[in-house]
Amino acid sequence: MAVGRVLVWLVVAACAVIFARSIRWGSVRDAFVAADARLLAVAAVLWIGSTAFQGTRWYALVRAVAKPSWRSVLACYYVGQAGSVVLPMRAGEAVRIELLARRNDLSRAVALGTVAIDHTVNGCVMFLLAATLPFFLPVPAWTRVVVWAALPLALALVLVMLRLARDPTAHPGASKFRRSLNRLRGGLVGLRRPRSVAGGFAAAISAWILEIATTALALSAFHLPHSIAAAMAILFGVNLALAIPAPPANLGNFELGAGFALVALGGNKDAAAAFALGFHALQIVPVLIIGGASLLGFRGRQIAAAAHVAAHPSEVEQAAEDPEAAVAEQAARGSPGRLEPSARTGE
Repeated sequence: MAVGRVLVWLVVAACAVIFARSIRWGSVRDAFVAADARLLAVAAVLWIGSTAFQGTRWYALVRAVAKPSWRSVLACYYVGQAGSVVLPMRAGEAVRIELLARRNDLSRAVALGTVAIDHTVNGCVMFLLAATLPFFLPVPAWTRVVVWAALPLALALVLVMLRLARDPTAHPGASKFRRSLNRLRGGLVGLRRPRSVAGGFAAAISAWILEIATTALALSAFHLPHSIAAAMAILFGVNLALAIPAPPANLGNFELGAGFALVALGGNKDAAAAFALGFHALQIVPVLIIGGASLLGFRGRQIAAAAHVAAHPSEVEQAAEDPEAAVAEQAARGSPGRLEPSARTGE
């Protein structure tokens, strides 16, 4: 697995180098000098609002399994996002799972389940928005195929997760895979709560609206075509690129996704490079600042535990896959932890 990730990084790095060598960096510097700082400042404010709604989306789904405060979940979210800026392979996801579990006496498996449905809700909204692009932009035929083919796949994923959330029965002698699913299902119950689903989708839609507005303003700041459709196309290109295993801060992936999307829309390579670099910085800097400030609200043991899983993110997955790892996790905390609904009721 590690070798495969390194190979993917090398391919991304090679593509980034090829793209970079075709760019006139003097023109990129000039584009930064000519950028409208006021529009970039407004875009940064909108981006902070978008991230707040992203954290709120997760909060709406977490409330189905715990009763944390909104600020508490948001702090876990921001610290995790900041962790992904400085850690490879988005290890910040493991950090936010660990912090949520520690703060709310949840098992890692349950916390992992809430993150899984958080990504599911976000992905569904993204593909629903992307499906409208062919009606507003003259996109290539392959783009229409990819976008529209992804819609039934996204729906199928939701149906699968709904099925998992409805199956609380523990099966004696079940396979390791089935036992893993039974442990994760404790965090999937949010999909069975209409209030949680409604809150999650409302927050996701709000986050995407603000992110589209952020992108349009950033495009305008760099004096590029800044229609809503163009902003949506760039965001879709970025998110497709982010599906590739990424180095810290998604360096390379993000720039390639944004740059190629802008060039595909008819933009100049130099202008696309300037925009991609500036837009990425606009997203990273606020998250690092807010994440660092949020970290101050956690206890020393919680921070130490988060640092440990940041260095060993696979432990979070193992807690869901291996019952013995879960027992060790609870013993390390010095408390039995919260049992899943099925374990308490025998349903």
